[in-house]
Amino acid sequence: MEQVVPHVVLHPLPTALGHIKPLLCLAQLLSEAGLHITFVITHHTHKSLENLSTLSTQFPNLHFETISDGLPDDHPRSLTFDFFYDIKTKTKPHFKELLLFLNTQSPTVTCIINDGCVSYPIDVAEELKIPIFTFCPHSACYLLSYFCIPKLIEDGRLPFSDDDMNCEINGVPGLEGLLRRKGLPAFCVLKDVQHPAFQFLVKEIFSMNGYSSGLVINSFDELELQILPQLATHYRKVYTVGPLHAFMNSKNGQYHSQLITSHACLWKADHNCIAWLDSQPPRSVLYVSFGSLIKMSISQLMELWHGLVNSGHPFLWVIRPDAISSEEEQMIPQELQMGGKEKGYIVDWAPQEEVLAHHAVGGFFTHTGWNSILESIMTKIPLICWPHMSDQHINTELVTKVLRIGVELEVCDRSTIQTIVETLMGTQMEEFQESINRIAKFAEDGILQVGSSSNHNIQILVADIKKIKLN
Repeated sequence: MEQVVPHVVLHPLPTALGHIKPLLCLAQLLSEAGLHITFVITHHTHKSLENLSTLSTQFPNLHFETISDGLPDDHPRSLTFDFFYDIKTKTKPHFKELLLFLNTQSPTVTCIINDGCVSYPIDVAEELKIPIFTFCPHSACYLLSYFCIPKLIEDGRLPFSDDDMNCEINGVPGLEGLLRRKGLPAFCVLKDVQHPAFQFLVKEIFSMNGYSSGLVINSFDELELQILPQLATHYRKVYTVGPLHAFMNSKNGQYHSQLITSHACLWKADHNCIAWLDSQPPRSVLYVSFGSLIKMSISQLMELWHGLVNSGHPFLWVIRPDAISSEEEQMIPQELQMGGKEKGYIVDWAPQEEVLAHHAVGGFFTHTGWNSILESIMTKIPLICWPHMSDQHINTELVTKVLRIGVELEVCDRSTIQTIVETLMGTQMEEFQESINRIAKFAEDGILQVGSSSNHNIQILVADIKKIKLN
C-alpha cells in the first residue's frame, strides 16, 4: 500500500511581517523534505504580499490558502488587545471551515504548525482532534518571560508597585540579569491583574503549551544557552531550527541572500540603494531600519537625522511611508526627503538581507526585532539597539549583556546618537566584531553540518510529523 504524504497546515499571526517571514521559511523547508504543505493567510494579508504563487512553482508541495479574518475592511488590524480578541472570535470559524474542507481532500491534514501568538487554531485543532505544534517566531527569552507571570502575581510583584519600568526582576530561572519590567509583555503594566484584558492574554499564553505536541522555535542552541533548558520544562518537546532565513537560503544555494524570503515583504524594496552601497568603502556604512511596525515622532526623526549626519559615517536609512506617528499630521521634513547630502541615502524600504550582506555595511541600527537580530548575526554585523515594544527590550538585554554584539541607545537625542554610532563603527568595532563572528560560526555550523543542532532538529521534526501518520 502506498504511504500517504503527511499534510501540514501552517498559519502565522495575520498582518505581522516578522511572524509571516520565518514561518514561510519553515514551510519551504518542510516542503523540500517531501511534506505536503498548506500555508494559510488571511485575504487582507494576501493582498499585501507579492509573488507568493511563484513559490508554489519552486516548491510544488507548497500551497497557499486564504481565509477571511472576519474583520471589516476598515479595521486597523494593529496588534492591540482588541485585535487579538477579535480574531479569537471572528477568524476562528473561517479557519475551522478551511480545515474541514482540507480534510475532504487528499492527503488529509496530519498536523498544524501554528503561530503561538494566536490561540484559535489550538482551539480548532483540539475540537477536530488534529495534532498541533506551536511555532515561536521570537526569542526564547521573551517566551520564557510569559511563563513567569503567575509566579510574579503570587509573589506580589504584579501589578507593579511603582512606575519604574527599568526595575530588574530577579529570581526567574534562565532570565537572571536579563529581565526588567519593560521586558515583560505589555499588558503587565495594567494595575489590576483581574482586568479582562490581563486575564484574557494570560489564558492565551498558557494555551500555547496545553494541547501542543511541541515548540518549534526560530533560534539555535548556542544563542540562548541559559534560557532554552528552562523553556523546555513547559513543552513536551522543543525543536530549535533557526535561523530559518539562513537555513532556507543555504538549501537553495543562496546563503546570505534575500531572494527566497523577499516574497514575505509588505513593501516594495528599493534596490537602487545597492548601487549606492557599491560606491562606499568596506565596513563603512551604518544601516538604519526599525522594522515594519515602529512609528516615530517628527522630533525623534530629526534627532536621528542630526545624530547620524554628525557622526560622519555614511548611512543607509529606511524611513517607511507610514513611519510617522498618527498623532502627527506633519510631513517628513524637507531635509530628510532630500536624503543625506554626501553621507546618507534614504529609502522607503530596503532588501534587508542583501544590504546586511553587502561588504560596505559595518553596523546595523535597529529596533531589535528577532528577525533583524538573526539576520545581523548571519552577516556578522554588530548592532545599535533602540527597542520600542514587545520582545525588543529583552532582546536588547540579550544582545548587549550576554552576547555582547551591540550597544543600546537609551536616549534619542542627537549627541547620544552621534556618540553611540562612533562607538559601534569606531572605538569598539573590533570587540563587537570578534563576538559576533564567534556566534555566527555556531549558527553556520548548526545549519550546514549534518547532525548539528538546527540541521538535526529539523530532521527530527520531519520524522515526528511522519510518525503521526503511522498512528
